[in-house]
Amino acid sequence: QLVAFMRGIIQNQSIKELSIHTDLGDQGFESIGYFLRNHNALTHLRFDDFHVDTDCVQNIAMALEQCRHNSLRSFELDNSNASAEGFAEIAATLRTQSQLEKLHLKYNNIGRDGCVALGNTLSRWQSSNLKCLTLSNNNIDDLGLEALVEGMTNCSNLETVDLCDNRSITAAGIRSISPLLQSETCSLKFIMLDNISFGDEGAIALADGLRGNKLLRHLAFAPTSAGVTDVGWAAFSKLLCDTSSINN
Repeated sequence: QLVAFMRGIIQNQSIKELSIHTDLGDQGFESIGYFLRNHNALTHLRFDDFHVDTDCVQNIAMALEQCRHNSLRSFELDNSNASAEGFAEIAATLRTQSQLEKLHLKYNNIGRDGCVALGNTLSRWQSSNLKCLTLSNNNIDDLGLEALVEGMTNCSNLETVDLCDNRSITAAGIRSISPLLQSETCSLKFIMLDNISFGDEGAIALADGLRGNKLLRHLAFAPTSAGVTDVGWAAFSKLLCDTSSINN
């Protein structure tokens, strides 16, 4: 039945969105690779809600390598528990997909090594179109975030970043975001940092980074889990009470 189903997908030239919720095995992913190589209408590709082991990750990466068109706008790998090593293979295959506008990679386990691989991919993109990057709950730490920020500085169209539930990030990691917020090429409008304990030092770093920033519209974090006290709130208060900042 799977073979017949995959044969039907390959023959369909009008599919724009493809969601996969199970491991298709070697033969199934080989068909997906053929589909990606020969179809230029696909805009959304999604893998989610199933465990991605080493073999499955390699199959996904090999299938993505066959995608030679620039029609793909969104790639999702969600709730799959992809390992850092496995995700690095996928990140490497995304180097030819700089036209992507959305990368949804939440609820995996990409860790520091996965962040380094993704940061390298983002850094190599020329004329990046990326607008949304979702990385919540991925075991990202401070050094991983620093590697990501290096890549994000190359994404001048990036508007939304979701880093929620990466509990290994501290104030040191948050400080790496500050130069990005002050960059002339920064287009960020939404930053989500819920369930990250960055404390007063992180709050001060964010407030310093936002000084002079004219684009950010939404900064989300939970005050209790963030560990921000009156000291951190004073930094935000000073920023908000600066009339030149408000007017800009």
